[in-house]
Amino acid sequence: MYSRTDLLRTPLQAVDALFAQRISGACCGAPPVEWGEKSFFMETLGLKDEEQFAEIVCVNDVDVVASIPPFSLVRYRGLVQDIFEPEIYASLLRGRVQVAGQETQTKMMTTKYRECVEPAIGFELEDMGRDGLGQRGTCYCVPLPGESAWSRAAAAATGQQAMHHAPVAPVTAGAMQKRGRSEDDDVEMATEEPAKSRRPCTQGTLAATRTGGTGGGRSAAEMAADFGLNFPLPWEQQHGRGASTPCIVKLYDSDSESLRLCDTVEVLGVLCINPELTSFQASPLDRLGLGNARQPSSALVPRIHAIHVRHLPFYHPLLPFSPDWLSEARLISVYQRNLGTPGTVTAARDAALAQLTNHLGGDTLAAEYLLMLMVTQRFGLHGNQPLGSWALNITNWPDDLSTTCLSDAISELVPRSVCLKVSVDTLGSQQWRPRKDFDANRLVAAQLQLAPGTLLVLDETCLSEDNISGQGVKALGAIGTLVTEQQLTCDYLSYDVNVPLDIPCVIVSKQRSIIKDLEVVLPLRSCSVDTAPSMSTTKQPASLDAARLLLGLVTRRPRPLQIPDDAAHQLSADFAMVRQEFQVNANLCHAWLALARAQCLTFAEEALTPSRWHSLFECERQRLQRCREHTLACC
Repeated sequence: MYSRTDLLRTPLQAVDALFAQRISGACCGAPPVEWGEKSFFMETLGLKDEEQFAEIVCVNDVDVVASIPPFSLVRYRGLVQDIFEPEIYASLLRGRVQVAGQETQTKMMTTKYRECVEPAIGFELEDMGRDGLGQRGTCYCVPLPGESAWSRAAAAATGQQAMHHAPVAPVTAGAMQKRGRSEDDDVEMATEEPAKSRRPCTQGTLAATRTGGTGGGRSAAEMAADFGLNFPLPWEQQHGRGASTPCIVKLYDSDSESLRLCDTVEVLGVLCINPELTSFQASPLDRLGLGNARQPSSALVPRIHAIHVRHLPFYHPLLPFSPDWLSEARLISVYQRNLGTPGTVTAARDAALAQLTNHLGGDTLAAEYLLMLMVTQRFGLHGNQPLGSWALNITNWPDDLSTTCLSDAISELVPRSVCLKVSVDTLGSQQWRPRKDFDANRLVAAQLQLAPGTLLVLDETCLSEDNISGQGVKALGAIGTLVTEQQLTCDYLSYDVNVPLDIPCVIVSKQRSIIKDLEVVLPLRSCSVDTAPSMSTTKQPASLDAARLLLGLVTRRPRPLQIPDDAAHQLSADFAMVRQEFQVNANLCHAWLALARAQCLTFAEEALTPSRWHSLFECERQRLQRCREHTLACC
């Protein structure tokens, strides 16, 4: 029986042993596609327990992937940036060996969960033709764009602890792990870098057969520039940061077609680094779409062959729990342990408001709405209308306030946030929509391609009345589609493809935003230093940690708001009154329902009470009054 150390260090040995055991008991017919390897790893490593899962080394939490032994078991967390066509590969090979004094022995082998295999000396591998072909899914993943510094640190804390306790030793860059051979092994399939004196390895994939050097002596930076790591946010690729490694993930069996564009996922799989398989030189295969873009060097973009895949629709580093493991009982336990003391939720909420108010010119009303936006999520659809989501437009932004500082303040509270400047220049020159490059056969990333739940700040304060180019008009349309319809527009040259993407958005502008049909418009009313509310600008880590946890808990599982009859009657009556007073349209009622849900979530409540509605209604009256003063349409 394999120990935990063996499974983490040499998972392919267990895979091969399970395969050999399965085919030895088969009477006839083709070998099975699956042989219980996934359930074996899940049960033996106890991966249904989230704490056991977190002990496995995570690629995101190391600065240099070469510090992790190749072909060991790892975790990787990322955004599905592109999905390649299914990959046909030689999943089965037949090996032959001449045993002294005996006839030639034949043995069936699997190439599953690896890029290539190399036979031991004296052992020949044979292609089985069509009988040995298999199919696997392939996708390109990048680290979650816009991760906050505290979010990366919280995730890395678990990863570093895993590195400290993991039963694998760091290796130097370029070193490869070699398998030992037991006395019972008839043949060794080594997952190692071939020595020059040996024959080239037999590759497991037929769709990506490339051999040669790793760039003709060019540096990794030069090769990265040629390929482009395809990060949605260019500055994360150009300047680099921790956990800045993209990966190509190979998917098997029921997981092979389970991922969608812009999914947030965490995979458990075998880390494969085989630089010798890829050439950056021109090749006839480039004409088939198998050039640099699809087969970058694994030294730059490692391959992870996934044994287990789990979806993380609203990933939060302070709640790294899988949905099945995080039962209602565990949720209640986490809440009671951290926020159950009377007054703790209010204190955490106040800390978040203070953090935002300080960077909104002392405007507590704007801070309230921005806090509500942080917990906004789509929980369903009514026709094509998303339920629960809304966008905020903060207008009347003064010249002496910094949108960068506001963005930094937001990043202290949410795990992912991105600030993008919207101007005539940026609309025409920057990549906003993901674009299909048919020559390279890949989806070129764009800065609107973000992970679900990322808070997007759109800065229109520098937007002038100059003419916008045709490219800029398309970019503006993509921004509007994302903000108002929660759909990411992907450019496929002759047509567009829209991908559902839940992204809360706040647009900061001097006048009303150029984006039409926004649900909530709020003119900013900044205070002078003398009249601004007294709030400390000193960060209190404990209070911010509580606020972060509160926001993570209430957004963990999107669900509709419970509205009792008395609250519903009051909401209806107030809407009729406001409609007469401020001449708003019927869309405001839809916005009120979304705002009411968000307001209750910031207090960790799931039902709307009359008192809570009264509090929100007072905020809405102030907002509508400001809009009237600035002659802005309220809704």
